[in-house]
Amino acid sequence: MEQSLCTITSNVEVMSSIHLMWIEAPDIAVAAQPGQFITVRCGDFTLRRPFSIHQVSSREIALLFKVTGKGTLWLSQQQKRDRIDILCPLGRGFSIEPGARNLLLVAGGIGIAPLVFLMQYAVSQHQITLIHGASTAAQLYTERSQPTAISYQGVQFVPVTEDGSMGKKGMATDILPGFLDRADQVYACGPLEMYKAMAEMSSRAKPSNLKLRKCQVSLEVRMGCGFGACYSCTINTKKGLKQVCRDGPVFELDDIIWQEVRI
Repeated sequence: MEQSLCTITSNVEVMSSIHLMWIEAPDIAVAAQPGQFITVRCGDFTLRRPFSIHQVSSREIALLFKVTGKGTLWLSQQQKRDRIDILCPLGRGFSIEPGARNLLLVAGGIGIAPLVFLMQYAVSQHQITLIHGASTAAQLYTERSQPTAISYQGVQFVPVTEDGSMGKKGMATDILPGFLDRADQVYACGPLEMYKAMAEMSSRAKPSNLKLRKCQVSLEVRMGCGFGACYSCTINTKKGLKQVCRDGPVFELDDIIWQEVRI
């Protein structure tokens, strides 16, 4: 864990209220693992805000975030060459089993953020399918809509929209069962209702659904310190009480008692 004052190299609104920010942080870019996060001191606000690491380059890390409150609004207004106070890398990230070859990634909305880093990390040695669900095509983070922001080269990209404006019509979880048979490992990031639907799916009798029990999910909850001192992000799991910031944010889907999670 390292606290640094880092320089913003770009900050672009790539979709409505969603920003892609690149930060010069060479030491962190080398050390970070997919699924880990950083915290940012946003102006004069007391509590830091947590953000998934979205991408890395040799000298930079990227954040993909949605403006949802005063802290993220402040961050969205920062300009190139401004400096921000970050603490990272934090948390326990995704892991890939040695024998896994076919990885299935499931993103709901802004949940695409940490999965792109995992995709970037694994694509050279694995077959990757990425299901991305959103309300409408304008909310899909795709090569077609944002060609400078992300590359899906070598990845099977499967868009799903609730209004049918791009790809399949419905929710990401509606088409998920059709992809489980050929997946060695499953990873997901999205809203709570998506996780609950996946947990319900894993309890059904079909053998391929059992893969969801070991599905690794990135969980977002309200945090205080971000490194395990305040216990504000504690959740109840089948293995006892866990802190999202220290024991996660990545957990196995089947370990979490979803009825008790509040995001």
